Amino acid sequence: MDKFIAKVIGDANHHAANLAAVIAPLSNAVRARINLAIDKVEVYERNDQLARTCWVTISGRRYVFTYNYGSGQIDLKVGSLQGALRSSFDNNTPAGTIAHQTARL
Repeated sequence: MDKFIAKVIGDANHHAANLAAVIAPLSNAVRARINLAIDKVEVYERNDQLARTCWVTISGRRYVFTYNYGSGQIDLKVGSLQGALRSSFDNNTPAGTIAHQTARL
């Protein structure tokens, strides 16, 4: 997970500066919700390279965090990449919104 977050922050600093500041707080909030004894975190790899998609399963419900190239935000979706959009995040997302959305996971 740390390797994935470091890569995403590095990529954001280079290609999506509007996301660089939200990644660590979002990651920390999600990590606070995860119980690794029963929950699961999966990161997407393509051609042995970490991609910009992460799935978390918390209390039996699966969510995906993925980079939305169109909006330039990180989308939180329910279930799959085609799932319902729960929220979107960027550097302008207030800490309270991050806390509220991750508490709902």
